[in-house]
Amino acid sequence: MAKPLKILLGIIGALLLLVIAAVIALPLLFDPNDYRSKLAEEVKRETGRDFSVGDIRLAVFPWLRVELNDVKLGNAPGFGAAPMLAARHAEVGVLLLPLLREKRVEASTITLEKAQLHLSVDAEGHSNWQDLIKPTDPADTEPPIVERLRKLDISGIALAEVSLLYDNRLSGQKIEIEALKLKTGRLYQGKPFEVETAFKALMTLPPGDGAVASSTQATIAFTSEVTLAANGDVLLSRPKLELDGQQTAASTLAAKLAVQGESLRYTAASQVLSTSPLTVELKKASIGSSGKPPLTAKGKLVASLDYQLASGDALLGKLQLKLEAAQNGAQALSTAFELASDSLAYTKAAQSFTAQPLTLQLQSLVVGAADKPRLTAKGGISTQLVSDFGKQLHTFKSMVADLQLGGSALPGGKPQVFKLSSGITADLAAQQASFSNPQLTGLGLQFAGQKWLLSKLDSAPVLEGDVAVAPFEPRTLLTLLGIAIPQTADADTLKSMSLSAQVSASTKSAKLKGLLLKLDDTTLRGDLAVRDFASSAMSFALMADRLDADRYLPPAPKPGASVGADATVAAKADANATELPIELVDALNAQGTLEIASLKLRNIKLANVRLKLDGARGATHRQQLAANLYGGSADVALSVAPGARHTLKLALTGINAAPLLKDLINSDKLSGKGSVMLDVTSTGRSVGAVKKALDGKLAFNLADGAVKGFNLGQIMRDGQALLSQQMPVDSSAQSTDFAELRGSGVITDGVLKSDDLTAKNPLLRLEGAGEVNLVNETINYLAKPTLVNTAGGQGGKELAGLSGITVPVRISGNLYTPKVGIDWQSAIKQQAVTELRERLGVSEEIVREKREELRAKAKEEISKGLLKLFGGKQAPLPAEPVPADPAPQGP
Repeated sequence: MAKPLKILLGIIGALLLLVIAAVIALPLLFDPNDYRSKLAEEVKRETGRDFSVGDIRLAVFPWLRVELNDVKLGNAPGFGAAPMLAARHAEVGVLLLPLLREKRVEASTITLEKAQLHLSVDAEGHSNWQDLIKPTDPADTEPPIVERLRKLDISGIALAEVSLLYDNRLSGQKIEIEALKLKTGRLYQGKPFEVETAFKALMTLPPGDGAVASSTQATIAFTSEVTLAANGDVLLSRPKLELDGQQTAASTLAAKLAVQGESLRYTAASQVLSTSPLTVELKKASIGSSGKPPLTAKGKLVASLDYQLASGDALLGKLQLKLEAAQNGAQALSTAFELASDSLAYTKAAQSFTAQPLTLQLQSLVVGAADKPRLTAKGGISTQLVSDFGKQLHTFKSMVADLQLGGSALPGGKPQVFKLSSGITADLAAQQASFSNPQLTGLGLQFAGQKWLLSKLDSAPVLEGDVAVAPFEPRTLLTLLGIAIPQTADADTLKSMSLSAQVSASTKSAKLKGLLLKLDDTTLRGDLAVRDFASSAMSFALMADRLDADRYLPPAPKPGASVGADATVAAKADANATELPIELVDALNAQGTLEIASLKLRNIKLANVRLKLDGARGATHRQQLAANLYGGSADVALSVAPGARHTLKLALTGINAAPLLKDLINSDKLSGKGSVMLDVTSTGRSVGAVKKALDGKLAFNLADGAVKGFNLGQIMRDGQALLSQQMPVDSSAQSTDFAELRGSGVITDGVLKSDDLTAKNPLLRLEGAGEVNLVNETINYLAKPTLVNTAGGQGGKELAGLSGITVPVRISGNLYTPKVGIDWQSAIKQQAVTELRERLGVSEEIVREKREELRAKAKEEISKGLLKLFGGKQAPLPAEPVPADPAPQGP
């Protein structure tokens, strides 16, 4: 057996030597270039494409290697004459002995240099590569990737200066990859190998669907150590990706970023892609358009990833995002913030996403110049997010925002702290969001609610809910807002305020229903609405229990302040030049009523006040006021029409004059009960213009009253006593009663003319006529009081002998401090003196001796009384001629 075995082994060895010799001799005896045309014909027959190749080199041992140069593969019909594939040099080889003995492929480095690949899609959607793809047989099964990896053994891949062009004429999209280089170590299962690649990419998109044309170019480089395990696991150690790109469309976006980490692992058994914490660093980024400074940014994202390929579930752990952004120019902006979460999880089957917890720390936000910012902010927001994408339901649990705001745009310009807390649920299926227990504090205010609902998110959002503002001090709020606290007559006002209401608001309107507002000791209730933001249309229906408006008005002028006649000419001119708020009234668009149970204004006390406003923008505005006051009622109607045309109607009915004048001007000289009617029109945009154009009517009627501080009967008795050489006796009350006082007048161009003033009492009848010039603030009026022959009234019996005497009184000069002149030339004549002497039984000698003294005394006493009545100054009168001595009496 030994000899045959030796012979067999010898034969085998000889055959091996023969094979080796044949392998070595084959390249020497066989030239593959002789078969280039045959190769081209075969490719043409199989693909229908033209094929050409330059120099072909073949090596057999120990590597079965082939090198191809100047390779070209033609394009599909209809895609032009340029080749689909062109390569300057391609090379691949396998070890011969492992292939022959074990059918195992040990490949050499796969090399491709200066290659160009053109992929195209025509306008009908046909591609230039679909004819090269043969239909697959469903019965054929490929070995799993694990099996393929186990057989993988490649010395490496080397690509240099490779380019690819993808042109889709159907969509207009173009993608170009240039200068692609790829270099790897040995690709073998279980052994790590280095990967290094870099290329330039350019993508263009045409305009369409409302978007503008865009162009994106980028330079990308990637390095890592790769391990392909026998079980199919893939591990990337120290992966590093760098990208520097730019996109140009309506605006230009440029970014440079780097991604690196310790590891990125794919586990084949569980189909899980996981990473150690990866760092994504945005080294620089900018976005901007022509004529506008770009917005620049830089930042860093650190997180670990766990992605389940089979289920689609993903988990980001220990996420930290830091970002800084800035924009210069007129709209300068800079910000820096940090976003963090322990866990961000997405479950594909449940279509849910959770972030627990999620915090945003705003380190700084500056709007405007850094030295004089319009707005600054810093603070934090924390919450827990739960999202159900299937139901389109997103919930922010226990959201708390704590921000400190500042800058010139903030009222008052001083930093303020705001705190907001609420639970938020966004139901995008129903297009609504709800806020549970919203709480907001800031500027010393505390807003609270139970539930707010924001609906119609996709069309016209509407907000509905309740709001309550806890009691606060308005004076403190005004100080925080940088608003000067108005001077008020009562320093204890604006000390307490609170508010509650049901809120309903949209992008076009807003309404407060069930409003309850408390200011100091006043409570206001009702509804208030802005019906249309665009036109500022407002409506209201409000009721207040009581309001002392005098407490909120400026303090009264100090004694000695110039008013009325004492005001300077310049001050009067300034007052007449004061512009009325016509533009403000024209722009007002309000409709509603205000009712006040008890109102005090300018010390006048009103009850059951009802104010009604009605007027649209650019139309006639009407204000109506009705109230009860001092035993009677008041009705006021004021309208302002376009063109600064004004109408005022005033009716006071059944008013008790004494308490009204006491409260109004602190005077109790006049009493009685009566009415006043005023109906006037005017035009003008200033006080002076309105005065000059004032037209209308005035009428008044007062009954059963008295003038205090003036007793006409007492004055006449004093005169009578002086004339009869008796001592005056002051025994009557210092007042003059009247049964009736009435009058009317017509106002034309700011001048009131009246010729029917009448007054009656048992002793006196008064008539008067004249005018009051409201423009010049002057008066010229003649009053004619006449003593009547009656035994009733104040001092009637004592003065029966003086009946029929008329004392004309001229009132003239300044309206506020008129002069009063008494026409004694008409009142006291020699005949009246003689008649008086005869009635009193005084001798002629006494009258002659005491005439001037008696007349002076009478003039003085009567003047005092008249001056008390009319409140003016004694006007200088012309000297009265001395009457001639009476003729001697006959015997």
